[in-house]
Amino acid sequence: MNIDDLVFENRNQDYGAFNLRRLYTSHLTKAIGLALLGFSFFVFGPVLWEKIKPIEDVPEERMVLVDPKMIEPPPIDPKTPPPPPLPASPPPPKVSTVRFVPPEVVPDEEVVEKDPPKQEDLKQAQASTETVQGDPSADPNELSIDQVGTGTGEVIGASAVEEEVFLVVDQKPEFSDGDMQDYFNKNLKYPQRALRAEISGKVFMSFIVQADGSITDVQVMKGLGGGCDEEAARVVSTMPKWKPGKQGGRAVKVRMNVPINFRM
Repeated sequence: MNIDDLVFENRNQDYGAFNLRRLYTSHLTKAIGLALLGFSFFVFGPVLWEKIKPIEDVPEERMVLVDPKMIEPPPIDPKTPPPPPLPASPPPPKVSTVRFVPPEVVPDEEVVEKDPPKQEDLKQAQASTETVQGDPSADPNELSIDQVGTGTGEVIGASAVEEEVFLVVDQKPEFSDGDMQDYFNKNLKYPQRALRAEISGKVFMSFIVQADGSITDVQVMKGLGGGCDEEAARVVSTMPKWKPGKQGGRAVKVRMNVPINFRM
């Protein structure tokens, strides 16, 4: 006999309170069990799901470093007029030459007696196949191209070759102050207008590396605006001298195209 039988002894046990008290313990046990089961599900459910869920194939993201020199520049607008040609430098003065050729074996009747040039004459002139009176102010150690042969051709100045700007050369120019991208990152100042307008991207620059390594003819091929174009031109113009490019073993002018990144 339990306490419920004692309380409801000699009373109407068909009354609902008796059944409620008799079933209270089992109801309480079930409620606690369900509460613990629900609590365990919310606490340990995510952990179990992480262990049993199928593994998805997620492609691995890899960062690829791109050499700015290998990026093709944007196409040049055909409507853009070409830069004006540089004025040609005056040809060098013609050097005086003295006929001085190796002796040749010929029949006696074809021999023409000529005295060889004196050493005093060779001090002020160059030895050649003919005697030509040149400019007295010319340096005798610098013989013009046409005087290497017969001395009768037109004077061709070296400026015609030196003024040519190459796009492809045997040996490309090289940035001489470490990594060019590191130089841009250290010296580039993000314009305030671009920051306020949230402008970012690449500015494509074009410039000429002279035969002495200096930078000239800086141009913006494709810009972003917001002051980014001007800042990119400033950084390129202030770059230190490059190692010049070479064509046929001779330092020449080379046009280069590089992108400059503006990242917020």
